[in-house]
Amino acid sequence: MNRADEPPLVIMMGGGVESTSLAAHSLAQGREVVPIHVHCGLIWDDCESLFVRRFCDAKQPDGMQPLIEIHVSLADWLADHWAATGRQIPRAGENGAKLEIPVRNLTLLSLAIPHIAALQATELAVGTTKENSFRDGSRAYFDRLGELISIEVGRSLSVLTPLIGQTKTDVIRATDRDTLAHSFSCVDPQQDRHCGRCIKCGSRQRAFAEAEIEDPTDYVHG
Repeated sequence: MNRADEPPLVIMMGGGVESTSLAAHSLAQGREVVPIHVHCGLIWDDCESLFVRRFCDAKQPDGMQPLIEIHVSLADWLADHWAATGRQIPRAGENGAKLEIPVRNLTLLSLAIPHIAALQATELAVGTTKENSFRDGSRAYFDRLGELISIEVGRSLSVLTPLIGQTKTDVIRATDRDTLAHSFSCVDPQQDRHCGRCIKCGSRQRAFAEAEIEDPTDYVHG
């Protein structure tokens, strides 16, 4: 199905299973996809950016548009947060609440506004799932963000959350192996690889096991 006459779909690329799957499925449906990745100067961002670039390059033959990269350091703003310091990084099995970064979705989407305005896009998609229990992960929150961004860009824009009713396990089951292999879910990468021990790697490993899908991830500590 060719949907080239539609405005581009902007996807916020965090590199994870969710955003890579969302981009791959959108391309398969004939959408023109414009990926945006925000590098916030956090301890995993260099490696995350590398994975996002590789994925977008691999999807260019399918119609993926050039990656838009935004570099804004939040390290000073986050001060003593482990995501900025690299100290006391949460490990696999720890409470998921430790992953919270204050107003993260508001920050990321706000930084993308100038590019959204220039693209004449009317839809912006994020890969959040129902496992996101943070205050900025609800459908109501994204509705409000859509209203705010619409005011800023001067036209109606919807923030889409196609995966909000699914779990990471569900997403893995519905995604091809190559896309999964290009995804990135680690907060303590080593040698440009998943560490295999952090809280995000633990969640990733568990989801693959629950999906009964072979995990293609190259872990430093397998």
